[in-house]
Amino acid sequence: MCLVGPKHLESHYVHKISNIRMRGNTSKLHLALSGLPKFKGVDKEDLGNRIINAPNMKYLELAHDFTKYGEYSDQLPMEIIIPSIHDKTLAPKGHHVLSAIVNNTAYHLKDGWEQSKPVVLENCLNQLEEMAPGIRKLILHAELLSPKDFENEYGITGGHWHQGELTFDQFLMLRPIPGMAQYTSPIESLYLCGAGSHPGGGLMGLAGRNAANEILSRES
Repeated sequence: MCLVGPKHLESHYVHKISNIRMRGNTSKLHLALSGLPKFKGVDKEDLGNRIINAPNMKYLELAHDFTKYGEYSDQLPMEIIIPSIHDKTLAPKGHHVLSAIVNNTAYHLKDGWEQSKPVVLENCLNQLEEMAPGIRKLILHAELLSPKDFENEYGITGGHWHQGELTFDQFLMLRPIPGMAQYTSPIESLYLCGAGSHPGGGLMGLAGRNAANEILSRES
């Protein structure tokens, strides 16, 4: 809506677009490492797979409870990968990079992200040290991108990982809103092709492919 401007849209479109839920709750952790970490219970040949820090449902539920109240747990669910195992160009020889999706980190925090980010980062590093003893000694640089950072640096409103919550009322033919689910918009020749469109989420590229096919079908 910032691209077009509310004055160029009918009021019912402005109302629906303004009410799309985009409350981000995911952060991204990046680490530059001087060596390959050793995770408990994970063989070296399996380190190239995704490692998920979520031992049980109670763990996930507790972390989510904190999110609902604008707080964060000191035990955050994480999805961890070490992409430099597969792509040697990502780090110097003998070095590695670690990337982790950190869940249940709300866009709106009671104490604000400026104050909370160092604490959340430290919590993440503490958890990693438990999972991979000695990893702290390997860390050359650490970066945490919060939902606020996603919004400020990449223009993702609300900092939502999928550019809008993937819920029943914001999914399939209802994504992003009824009347704009076929990649078209009220503005002629303006098409929607990001994760905010069906099927939504991630970087799969299907929304862009579908939008391109829609454009081609209208031109033929």
